[in-house]
Amino acid sequence: MVRLVRRTKTPAIGLLLLALCGAVAVAWSSDAWKPAPSAIAPSEVAKRLQMLWVLAELSGERKFSSTITVQGSFPAESGLPAEVERWRREAGIANIPEPRQERGREVYRGTYNTAPYQGDVLLFQENDGRIYYTVKLSAEAKGGMARSAEEAERLLRQLEQAKIGADWNATVRTATGASLTDGFAAAEKALAEWGTAVPLDRYEDDRTISVTYETDYMGAGVAMKGRQANLQVAAHEDRERGETRLSFGTPLIAGEY
Repeated sequence: MVRLVRRTKTPAIGLLLLALCGAVAVAWSSDAWKPAPSAIAPSEVAKRLQMLWVLAELSGERKFSSTITVQGSFPAESGLPAEVERWRREAGIANIPEPRQERGREVYRGTYNTAPYQGDVLLFQENDGRIYYTVKLSAEAKGGMARSAEEAERLLRQLEQAKIGADWNATVRTATGASLTDGFAAAEKALAEWGTAVPLDRYEDDRTISVTYETDYMGAGVAMKGRQANLQVAAHEDRERGETRLSFGTPLIAGEY
């Protein structure tokens, strides 16, 4: 079973990232932070994010938002402060990440704001000597979504030119007043309108339904059960607010749902 956020056991690096990143959390193994064997082309970011947004519009009613994460790792050639500065220059980010202590380790965090979206940066060094980084680009409107996709593509190009490992994923979220089962049924109906979606993995409890698919319309994915998972859909019932949150991610959902 593969999921980016799980309430079961995760690899050690995943637990560390969950602890350090908060809303940026991605529970991947260290290998997933290295360049993917079949990297998703940067030119696909905007296209696939737009597809997720349409799926959300077909399924939800309010609270539309998008998140793109660009992440990776690279071997350190010097100390952490110097490597953070080198990464910042190569990524073309003006704001300087600041050091802080979190859970007994030194990390660097930074934020850069542009009117329609916000970028949150995290870097730290793991025991393997590599520098790990995450840039989370968040937006709450279509205009911000489009601009954040442009920024993600820029970052991927910059980091590729610098030979720094980079990968990405994207999630669009919405909410509906429907029940958990009805909300997920609406999401599945939207998926079927686009083409073929083969379920590969399913998780369900009394408040959450999450299914990972191989579709014929979402492009490259990640290996799962001998196939390519390229779309994950999750519904989570928030009984306190009286709504169901819907999340659509490619190739998988980043963060909680």
